[in-house]
Amino acid sequence: MIEILDINRIKVAQEMGDLSSSFFTKTVSGVRIDIGNSSDEKNILWKRFNFPSGEIHIEIDMSNFSQTYGGYGLLVYWDFEDCKEIIEVFFLCEELHHLGHQVDLVIPYFPFSRQDRRMHSGDCFSLGHIASLINNFKYRKLFITDPNSEVTAALLKNVNVMDQHDIFLNYFQNISDFFLISPDGGALKKIYKLAERVDAIEVVECSKRRDLSNGDITGTTVHKDDFEGKDCYIVDDICDGGRTFIEIAKILKKRNAGKVILMVSHGFFTKGLDVFDGLIDEIYTRKGQVK
Repeated sequence: MIEILDINRIKVAQEMGDLSSSFFTKTVSGVRIDIGNSSDEKNILWKRFNFPSGEIHIEIDMSNFSQTYGGYGLLVYWDFEDCKEIIEVFFLCEELHHLGHQVDLVIPYFPFSRQDRRMHSGDCFSLGHIASLINNFKYRKLFITDPNSEVTAALLKNVNVMDQHDIFLNYFQNISDFFLISPDGGALKKIYKLAERVDAIEVVECSKRRDLSNGDITGTTVHKDDFEGKDCYIVDDICDGGRTFIEIAKILKKRNAGKVILMVSHGFFTKGLDVFDGLIDEIYTRKGQVK
């Protein structure tokens, strides 16, 4: 999903420089942004044409563009669904810049962050390549949310990052006496930042074993024996199919956990939500509750 929104009519701190501003929180939560009065809320419309040869073409509707958006900075909001969208985003950034607009780019889920290194000779450094491509887009500032790898921000120019704890912090304001569950060692650094700001009992680390030949999980360990009926919050950046969280939830339920709640910044749920039934009681993403 791609949207273009007028950013200069939105009252934000320091021209979007303050990551705690209500604008950025709304944007990365997938909530439609109010532009001035509700009667003024608009998107720029553009047409996309698909040629039989596989190429795409875009055309911005200029019928009322100048009087409505002339002189305003604009925000291109790309909520990633498919790699093919990146061409459309590129074209939009280029054309809006050509029309004399400053463009800020919001990509809540920055794609390819999981491919942040070469594992062997001939392996593609996907994150590095996509970052190099986007760095050449004509944007003023780039906003991303809880990237899978710290390498992501290091590779991007003029980037602002909303961290995982900023996404979920408000949820925990009136909650205490619970466990935070780190699904693996890689999630620990982020989850400890959240733990510093909430009233959790402790952080419990999990670990998993994978078959390196196919990536399948072959074993899961939860490093605590009894959860004493307390609620357990599994927190991570991405849920793809959910196998990691399902295996953890099975153990938590056997070890006297109360409710098991999954909180992930980016939820794809490629196997659907039914796979969590009977194991995970609630699921939250940056867009809100989904189960």
